[in-house]
Amino acid sequence: MLHFLHHFPRSGFARTSLVLRSASTKASTPLAAAHLLYDKQYINGKWVPSSNKDSFIDVTDSNTGEIFATVADGTAVDTEQAIIAASNAFHSWSNLSLLERKRYIQQILEEYEKVKPDIANALTKELGAPQEFAKNVHSELYPFYSRQYLSIVDEYEWVEELDDISLVVKEPIGVVGAITPWNWPLNQIACKMVPALLAGCTFVLKPSEVTPINAYLLTEAVHASGLPPGVFNMVCGTGPKVGEVLATHPLVDMVSFTGSTGVGKHLHMLGSSTVKRVRSELGGRSAIVVLPDATAEQIEMMATQILENSGQSCLGLGRMIAPGSRYEEIVQIARDAYEKVQVVEASNEAAKTGDIGPVASRTQYDKIRSYIQKGIEEGARLV
Repeated sequence: MLHFLHHFPRSGFARTSLVLRSASTKASTPLAAAHLLYDKQYINGKWVPSSNKDSFIDVTDSNTGEIFATVADGTAVDTEQAIIAASNAFHSWSNLSLLERKRYIQQILEEYEKVKPDIANALTKELGAPQEFAKNVHSELYPFYSRQYLSIVDEYEWVEELDDISLVVKEPIGVVGAITPWNWPLNQIACKMVPALLAGCTFVLKPSEVTPINAYLLTEAVHASGLPPGVFNMVCGTGPKVGEVLATHPLVDMVSFTGSTGVGKHLHMLGSSTVKRVRSELGGRSAIVVLPDATAEQIEMMATQILENSGQSCLGLGRMIAPGSRYEEIVQIARDAYEKVQVVEASNEAAKTGDIGPVASRTQYDKIRSYIQKGIEEGARLV
């Protein structure tokens, strides 16, 4: 939560309808019923048409490669409207008591439970997560982290005495712009949104355009909770049209970004023009070291850790550094473990724990295949 706060030393401290879904606009309409159209942005407590009325973003079903939904292609105008709404709401929201802000977060949680089944279903399509994983992991991450923050916020030290003459007072930083990734969408939305709102900040969310449906459904829950207008806003669109505006706009006090290293570096550069805080969690792969005394069970566990979420995790252990004396044994253990895993269509109800779904998009598929080919060209062994 500290990232969303200013530090001041004492001496310087003076429902309209959202979507068209077949013949109904209710959130409980089965997602498989028809092509989904989400053509609005959520700004200042209302669902409003995007200023870009002639352009949309297609969302692809990871299992079939077919388009199953269309979302708004947000613009700089949409983004600025959301930022202004958040800025106007900041004073009243930040002056609410912590108890009142906690009540709103709890109300969002209660409304979230109503849309959670739809969110799990959406994630089987837009992310390709198997039903069990979408239901028991992905869709549970927002309530999990919300409850974690609610349970610890009362222990947070908003005022800290350093010595007899110095005092640190922690205050909300202002408007927070959040840019979230496609691979763990609800995890990242929760970890940015909930502490920001609890701290007294107002919020503008740009979800990934690859997996945006879960964010729309979460925003339905936010709207139904009665959260004051402007406190939470969502603009769906691409990085250049929406994310860069968040990074450069003078009314945005902080940007929180999770994604690739290249985009992160670019956002830090853009943010420097207004000397705003940019906090980033950037992509990477970690190695795991296999010690000489590792058991076969431990090696199998290490080898298969990367398969979670179909290998689409920044914390995936993508390399094993193994003792040369056990190299062939470890390769065989890993191979045997991988051959037990089935790649299933996400809607397959017979899928077992440990089975994985497709990768999220053709772009990801092609990227993975290119890495395999590059490895072979550089002398790697494909087992």
